Amino acid sequence: MKARPKGITILAVLLALNVALFVALAALAIFSRTSLMAFLHALSPSGAGPEAIHTAMGGLLPLYYGVMAGVTATLALGFWRLWNWARIVMLGIIVLSLVLMVTEVRPLLNEPTAGAIILTLVRVALSVLWVWYLLCRPVRDAFHQSRDKGAAA
Repeated sequence: MKARPKGITILAVLLALNVALFVALAALAIFSRTSLMAFLHALSPSGAGPEAIHTAMGGLLPLYYGVMAGVTATLALGFWRLWNWARIVMLGIIVLSLVLMVTEVRPLLNEPTAGAIILTLVRVALSVLWVWYLLCRPVRDAFHQSRDKGAAA
């Protein structure tokens, strides 16, 4: 089996680090709601970010962060072990994120700021880059070779 592509290793590590972030956000949601709201507000210049949707969840926010920590940990393990379902799920999540970014265009056009525009462009560029990377042949082959090796054992 070929070595795991470097980008997949990086993604697995970033996903594992993201688990810690979700646990920290869950703790903030339980113990310091104002600190959490200030953090979310800082991430959302002109409303282009997670503040609105997270605020709308209200009391379910700690549960959401807990579930997301579990989902993210599972995806991290899937990428580390080159499970193809993890790649497919991640592609779906990224495409969904791109579709949902369309809903942010109207507020962005109503109150454009440099920070919000840059944030949106960076999010779109990173999403497109990751979709391209996850669909490129060497990455697909690495995931398929992992599956084929498991089936042969």
